[in-house]
This record gives sequence, structure tokens and C-alpha cells, in this order.
Amino acid sequence: MNNNTRRKRDSARLVWDTKPRRAPNPKDIEFQTAEVVIPNPQHVKQLPLSFRDGRLGEEEIDKQKMNRLIWGDNLLAMQALLAQGYEGKINLIYIDPPFDSKADYSHKMVIEGNEFTKEPSVIERLAYKDTWAGGTDSYLDMLYPRLQLMKRLLADDGSIWIHTDWHIGHYIKVMLDEIFGRENFQNEIVWKYTKFQMRKMTRFVVNSDRLLWYAKNKEKCIYHPQTIPLENPKKLLKKYWDKSLGRIQNVKDENGRVQYIEIYEEKVDDVWEIPYMGATSSERTNFDTQKPEPLLERSIKASSNEGDLVADFFCGSGTTLAVAERLGRRWIGCELGKVGIQVTRARLVDMGAKP
Repeated sequence: MNNNTRRKRDSARLVWDTKPRRAPNPKDIEFQTAEVVIPNPQHVKQLPLSFRDGRLGEEEIDKQKMNRLIWGDNLLAMQALLAQGYEGKINLIYIDPPFDSKADYSHKMVIEGNEFTKEPSVIERLAYKDTWAGGTDSYLDMLYPRLQLMKRLLADDGSIWIHTDWHIGHYIKVMLDEIFGRENFQNEIVWKYTKFQMRKMTRFVVNSDRLLWYAKNKEKCIYHPQTIPLENPKKLLKKYWDKSLGRIQNVKDENGRVQYIEIYEEKVDDVWEIPYMGATSSERTNFDTQKPEPLLERSIKASSNEGDLVADFFCGSGTTLAVAERLGRRWIGCELGKVGIQVTRARLVDMGAKP
């Protein structure tokens, strides 16, 4: 075959009329600090010395190295973070962007036993109206440059998890192939849950979402296999005996004597059966798009180490940040909606998060 007529390999791209031609650049935008939140002042003393600003005394901390909750447009926030030296510094990004589902993003709140609905502010309404004005094209216009910035923010061993569903996930998958490279695709995780449908159905019930996982560099990507206990290990092991499924754990009985028990577990595959939060769950914040903590816990444990920096630029009610905090990770969150910021802040303060 003549070199001039040889076809380029893997040249498929997602094309739409308004697709941005250039990737956004960092912008030297100043963050305005609304408040410094120290839920537990003792945390200042517990922070590593690298977090403290010696010029101001040992009890003061360097705000640049604190966790960050940013209220505003995540495009501007990421451009500012890049300009402030965060390029290649984030180890894990998880995002749960809107699904182009034309959903109502109002928020139900309960105060002193009375429930009322908080409607989006004028600014939020205008932002959402502008974002979805052109249908799927404008949704892709919104997400494409943001994913480009996220790639720049990721460390070489970092990865990104995008939570999506049947509405727009197939478009996002092709977009991610283009930005991160098909060779850096890790997994498509199926999150299987159960939601009861009472109305008459004209199709199969939708009881799953998708998590698309891409590495910045597949050869360097952090990955820790996850395991779950076997429900009926004796029955399974009679049929398929495998010593690798077992591990020994020491336990002490009431008299202080050490006993040994054998625990059987299996590695997690790409179908995760994790229940939706119940109406009485202690996790529930009454934020409509809130995801269960075990879902985020598995993703964060699999793709980051303790002390790593985790970011969520569509943080909603703050589940990613709360789980990252509990697992000993640092975090950055960004949310456009004021209600989301307020819910997240309260959630982090209640759990005694680090500054």
C-alpha cells in the first residue's frame, strides 16, 4: 500500500457542530477565601509540619495546602488550580456530572420537622439553562473542555472515574477515548442496585449505572484489588476448593485468649452490587443525586493511597469528600449550586474533617 493512501489508525472522533477547537488554558484567577473552617482545632497540631506556615507561628497553617471546597464554575476553578501549581498533583478524580436528563435540580430540606423545597438560585437557573440550551451538543460543549483540564491536573499515576448512565454515557465514552487515549481505558464498572418501579413499565427496569475508569498512564496507574466476603464460603468451596480465597485473622475472645479464624473472600469484579440508600439511612442528606458512600469507598480505595489528593469537581452533597476524609486522603471539591456547598460544608464539619 502506498504511504500516501495508508489510513491512520484509531482516528475515530466524536464530532458535533459546536465542538471546542482549542483546549482551555490555565488562568491566573484569584480564589476569594470565604472562610477557613477548622472543625477540630486539635487538627492543626496533628498536621505535618509541611502544612504549617512557620512565618506566622506553629499554630497557623498554610492555606495553599489545606483541603479546599470551592463554590463556583468548575471550569474557572480548574484553570485557577492549574495556574497555582496543581498540574500533575491530583491522584484521583471522581465526577458525577449531570446526565443531560433535563432533571429538576431543586433540593428538599427539613428544618425543625418541616419539609420545604429549595429552588435553584437565579444564577444557577441561568447556568443550567445556558448549559442545556443546545441539547446534547451544549452538554458535550460543557464537559469536553473540563475533561481536558482534568487530564492536566492528574498525576502520572492518577486516574479518573466518571459516573454516568444510559442518557449520555456512550457519548462520554468516545470523548474519553479521544482525550485520555483508548489504551488508558481501565474498566467500565456496572453499578447494580434496585429501585422499585410501581408504574406500568413499557421496557425493562433500569437498575444500573456505569462508572468509566481511565488512567492518565496505564503503565503507572495505582490499582489496589478489592475483596468482599463470600456469602456462603463452605458451599462454594466444596465445589471449587481454592486456598487463595482464605486468609487467617487473629481474634481474642472474652477471656483474652487468641483464637484463629479463617475468613473467605473473593476479588471484586466489574459488576458492583451496592444498595441505594434507604429512606432512613444515616448517610442521607436529602440531596437528590446523592450516591452511597460504599460506592465511593471502593473507587477511592482501588485507585489511591492514603495521603493522596482526591478531587470531585461536581461534588453535589460532598460524598466523595466525606469518604476521602474518612479514608485519610486530602481533597478538593467544587460545586456551582449554593445548596450543595452548604450541605457539603455541614457534612464535613459534622464529621470533624481536617481544615
